[in-house]
Amino acid sequence: MGGGQADTTTSAVRAAVDKARAVGYGTGSHEELNKLATELRGYITQLLPVAQARADHMWHGSREWYVLTSRLHGITTEVERPLAVAKLAAHVQVRLLALDCEWLSMWYGTDLPTADPTR
Repeated sequence: MGGGQADTTTSAVRAAVDKARAVGYGTGSHEELNKLATELRGYITQLLPVAQARADHMWHGSREWYVLTSRLHGITTEVERPLAVAKLAAHVQVRLLALDCEWLSMWYGTDLPTADPTR
């Protein structure tokens, strides 16, 4: 990565994932968890098209394509779900969003377009 939006997004994703990991099951109000979930969903929404574009260029009969598209479908489904009302369920949901966000960032974060199209 040479800088630009990809570096900024990677740093922001890392910070959001770290915040999600730091929230213990006994801490964090529903409002705080919802705010964190919204932040994670925003990063996931930004990273999903990059991952989907990669899947679109794969052979659609391959095992790799099937595994990737299945994972992306699952992530898309989770992003669309509202935060659970029960505190433990909300914590679990935020942690799962953090894992998905981290996975997308790790594999597809460097493929984000930069702010400077010449990069």
